[in-house]
Amino acid sequence: MAINKYNAFRYFLRQRSTVIAQLAQNLSNQGKKTPAAIDRFNSEVILSTESRNECIKRLQKCPVMKSGHSEAARTAAVLVPLCIHNDEMGLLYTLRSTKLSQNKGEVSFPGGMRDHSDNSFEETALRETWEELNIPKNSVDVWSRANIVGRKHVHVMPVLGYIGHVDPQQLQFNPHEVEKAFVVSLQSLCDPNHWGFTQFRNNYTLPTYSVAGHKIWGLTALITHIILEALLHDVYPHKLQFVRPIEHYASKKV
Repeated sequence: MAINKYNAFRYFLRQRSTVIAQLAQNLSNQGKKTPAAIDRFNSEVILSTESRNECIKRLQKCPVMKSGHSEAARTAAVLVPLCIHNDEMGLLYTLRSTKLSQNKGEVSFPGGMRDHSDNSFEETALRETWEELNIPKNSVDVWSRANIVGRKHVHVMPVLGYIGHVDPQQLQFNPHEVEKAFVVSLQSLCDPNHWGFTQFRNNYTLPTYSVAGHKIWGLTALITHIILEALLHDVYPHKLQFVRPIEHYASKKV
């Protein structure tokens, strides 16, 4: 017979307790960084040929991550801009303009829908970055694409590229698309104090990051997670924890 609601709730709490304990363990390990781990964020280390090649290899092995399938799904690409700001390696994000009709006011990477004239996802990402942030295509050192991530009606290709030293305050961004641009250091993104996750009803979990006064969530957070796992897999232990909805336990047979 089906487990009653009381027992189902107990199962649910047990699963959540496990997740909380694992997150607490991550937090307790945060202060145990070795000098070698701290040096791992050094620009010379991250931009070395060895680190770059290892990152590219991991990105090319990324699985497709989609929460649904549709033959009519549109394709898009975003540039994940790896950069140096205030002598720290980081990722450049944008805050979408409140004038936009979709996802307004949300944190994102520069990017957009693929045009028929675009010969590749890389070309889409670079074109959109120029249109949004006025960063020339020839100033971006493209490392690699990852693999498709997305929802049922839109599939997004992340493209990692190094754009050098950046001062977000000096970027001449398009105010019709971008409210502001800002950089989050890689070390901050790897700090467990800034981590979280969002559990969705249709059985998938996405990471979140609360840092620099902004909440990074949704596909932007998932892409951030993918990039960090490829670029800093040895110092980025963030694992997505899945908690089944309570309805799952209430429907179990015993």
